[in-house]
Amino acid sequence: MTYILLHHQWKAFWRSRDAGRNVAVQIFMGLIVLYLLGVAIFIGVFLQSILEAAFPEQDVVTVFCGFILYYFFLDIIFRFLWQDLPTLTVQPYLVQNIKRRQLVQFLNLRSLFSFFTLLPLFLFVPFALSVIHMQYGSVVSLAFVVTIISLILFNHFLVLFIKRKTILSNWWLVGFFVIVLLLIAGDYFKIFSVSNMSAIIFKQLLKTPLLCVTAIVLAVAAFYNNSRFLQNNLYLDDLVKSPGHRASAEYQWLQRFGSVGNLIAVDLKLILRNKRPRSLLLFSCIFLFYGFIFYKPVSFDNNDFGFLLFGGIFVTGMFMTNYGQFLFAWQSSHFDGLLAANVPLKIYLKSKFILLTGFCTVALLLSLFYGFINWKIIPVQIAAYFFNIGIHSLIAVYIGTYNYKGLDLSKGVSFNYQGTGVVQFLYAIVIMIIGFILYLPFAMLISSWAGIITVGLLGFISLLLQDWWIDKLTIQFQKRKHKMLEGFREK
Repeated sequence: MTYILLHHQWKAFWRSRDAGRNVAVQIFMGLIVLYLLGVAIFIGVFLQSILEAAFPEQDVVTVFCGFILYYFFLDIIFRFLWQDLPTLTVQPYLVQNIKRRQLVQFLNLRSLFSFFTLLPLFLFVPFALSVIHMQYGSVVSLAFVVTIISLILFNHFLVLFIKRKTILSNWWLVGFFVIVLLLIAGDYFKIFSVSNMSAIIFKQLLKTPLLCVTAIVLAVAAFYNNSRFLQNNLYLDDLVKSPGHRASAEYQWLQRFGSVGNLIAVDLKLILRNKRPRSLLLFSCIFLFYGFIFYKPVSFDNNDFGFLLFGGIFVTGMFMTNYGQFLFAWQSSHFDGLLAANVPLKIYLKSKFILLTGFCTVALLLSLFYGFINWKIIPVQIAAYFFNIGIHSLIAVYIGTYNYKGLDLSKGVSFNYQGTGVVQFLYAIVIMIIGFILYLPFAMLISSWAGIITVGLLGFISLLLQDWWIDKLTIQFQKRKHKMLEGFREK
């Protein structure tokens, strides 16, 4: 049965209308995967030399063991963001006289053909078969390889289960990233050390090879849990939420704000229920941690806030940058219905401003923990926040009226350039430099603090004039809406 299903998938690929384009995309992606796997093989073969050069006075095996849990922790995050769920491929067989168990086996088998499954094999197995085999013997080396393979399978089926649960409830999505953020924060602030725990666990494995059974049990448990969930929810009706869940998804608290609240609720549902905007939201959450790259001690010592301001704009406005450049294109599939509804254009645009401001506010609140690094970060973050909600939001709405390309929301963010044009790239560049244009004259003539205050003050003044700006943008939108409608109708 598995062979028949794979054969049907092969025929479906070649008989599809977009077979030519799909082949080109697959060839391109295949070349990228081969290149990355080639790099992984090179690293795996020369890993001992690389570690000896990077850590000259430390035991290579100990250093290697300290990195393993780090890798598999990152593997979970990247799998969650980029690994596809093989769910739609078996839909035509759900009404046939085929056992659920056979369909589940097919889904599990097909899902294993992944770049994330092969990568750790090329990275870790050569080291285990060479260095560990030479120092500890074949039994320990075999136990090490078995443990690595088991962890690969554990991550694989665990992520598939979590991603499927997020379809049923957004709380699983929130819970997953809360746990990830807590682990990252705990390791960063030295509450615990993932590296030390990894070194202890895998050094113990070298002494007691039978501990590999623990990893095998984890892999089997993850496989069984994912298979049971698939078997119980294989039919589409099983994945439909109960009426209670539908009621909670109506965002009744937004209805108190009238038409604006209802329009914001439509955007929130679009973001949380579709793959591409939801992936974009997850990426924006990850970018919150880029503050650790921008906020360097040397900037605080010299009161050089230019680089800090760039980090503040980046951290607090990343979602606005990513979502704002396609502000109206996200709703391209139902844009006709929105404009045909009895909702004034000014109210529609106002809902967009409030939506962007809301996400920017959440980003500010979450990023205030950088104040523990240095208190000077907080006023910089606040100034960047007012710049984003007062000035950046205006640019996002204006540029959005020039985007005439619809979007397929079912596709992820990575390697997806649908709807992206010259305007979008120019928009990203403008946002990166416009804060500096406002900051630099005052910083050079007066002081860095004067530049930061100026940026925040201009953003705040623009925010106070938002109703006036919305009136001007409504006129702009009125001129462009028919071109937008025409472009969004093209598939």
